[in-house]
Amino acid sequence: MFYEWNDSMSVGVPLIDNDHRALIHLINRLHESVRAQDAYDILDSLLNRLLDYVDIHFTREERVMEACGYTEAAGHKEEHAAFIAHMHGLRDTVNAETAPSQIGDLAEYLKNWLNHHILIQDMAYRRSVENNPDAAGRIAEAFGPGLYDKMREPPSR
Repeated sequence: MFYEWNDSMSVGVPLIDNDHRALIHLINRLHESVRAQDAYDILDSLLNRLLDYVDIHFTREERVMEACGYTEAAGHKEEHAAFIAHMHGLRDTVNAETAPSQIGDLAEYLKNWLNHHILIQDMAYRRSVENNPDAAGRIAEAFGPGLYDKMREPPSR
């Protein structure tokens, strides 16, 4: 397996952890697709799924941080916005010729980005969550179930 979840990645909110597992699953799908014949279709589909994913996950995470009084939430939100802009830019450049190399590059980029984002950025708000577990859980649940099972569904063609 290219990338695996481990307990050191837990931010203390089960639904956010579930969302992070979903992203790891998507990264592994990308990595497995590096040599696929239909690389463009796979990359296009997974980028669209990724953008749908971050829309839900980042909103959930930002609302949890706000509800728990995390004082650095604005900076965290800016990091999310930069990531979304980067992914939109990448999606806009995808074509059949470059897709095979973009898949591998994207899988590696996402793995590195997520390691930094979870282990540094997300861990910074963990204490706020631990001090407000009821608020964190209630707000996280307001955005529906975790994304892991949804991400594991085959992409629609």
